[in-house]
Amino acid sequence: MTRAAMGEGTTYRGNGDSMRCPAGVVRVAEIQAFVQNTQPRADAQPIGSASVEVCADNETKYIDIVTRGTPDDVANNGQQGQKSGVDGTIQIHGRTAQLNANIYIPLTEADYTQCARQDDSGQDGSCKPHAQVVSFTGTWVFSLGKWATFRTGADSAGAPVVIAARVLSGPVE
Repeated sequence: MTRAAMGEGTTYRGNGDSMRCPAGVVRVAEIQAFVQNTQPRADAQPIGSASVEVCADNETKYIDIVTRGTPDDVANNGQQGQKSGVDGTIQIHGRTAQLNANIYIPLTEADYTQCARQDDSGQDGSCKPHAQVVSFTGTWVFSLGKWATFRTGADSAGAPVVIAARVLSGPVE
């Protein structure tokens, strides 16, 4: 289970690079994306997590993307690099937060197996599965430090994809 799903997490402590808002307070938004395991008591599969400082009424971008492989990965039959993680923006208006996110779900062995059965393989017979991206937009009234979770779709095996976000007090200057 992820830290968000368990209600835990680390508190952002700032590192000297904290932003200075022109007006108002600094908030810190933490975002986590994960695939819920359909088996009882099984841990969720993390996809990505990110945190970002947000000034009130300023839209701030966050990103946590990992690309596996390179675009010209000849050793993998020309397979394109695959993204996994989460990116997007968050905007805070008073006690309301709006989250716009793209979740790049990692490919699984089942994706490769299913792709191998299809006719979309290249002329050389290599299978090139298609990455899955889930886009999500949600608005919620937050309480500082409390996770809000949203089911955003499902992965290729049908397991729920969830994004969790919380807003914390920003660093004290």
